[in-house]
Amino acid sequence: MRKDPYNLSELLSPSIEALGYQLWGIEFHPNSKNAILRIYIDKEDGIGIEDCEIVSNQVAGLLDVHDPITMAYTLEVSSPGLDRYFFTPEQFAAYQNQLIAFQLRSAIDNRRRFQGKVVAVTESDLSVVIKLENDQFSDEPISVPLSNIDRAQLVIDF
Repeated sequence: MRKDPYNLSELLSPSIEALGYQLWGIEFHPNSKNAILRIYIDKEDGIGIEDCEIVSNQVAGLLDVHDPITMAYTLEVSSPGLDRYFFTPEQFAAYQNQLIAFQLRSAIDNRRRFQGKVVAVTESDLSVVIKLENDQFSDEPISVPLSNIDRAQLVIDF
């Protein structure tokens, strides 16, 4: 799963929680011209633009003081959205029996992209029943090491 770049969760989470929000996850996309630090926040009744502004101002101040990132970057604060990405085992556990899409670092049976329903999760493994081509699901779940998941997100079926 996505790693916490520069261990920013430890630095930012207490301040974000003190404001009444949950730190959902952090992404850092470095590149030579326009690096992006994206912070996802959530709360029970949803996130609006004002919430993002409040957290952005708080986080920008912390990052300026502690200066953990040496390159230039753009800070973005966002809601995780309906089709949210997962960053922790607890997030997978909260969406048991829900359809997710995930991409692996190392292929299983010559595949890296899957859809499936979350059956169970531990600190190290995700158990899912795989969605088959006929829109049915496999009879037996497979166990995937969380360390092999490059990215995973909730699939919304309208």
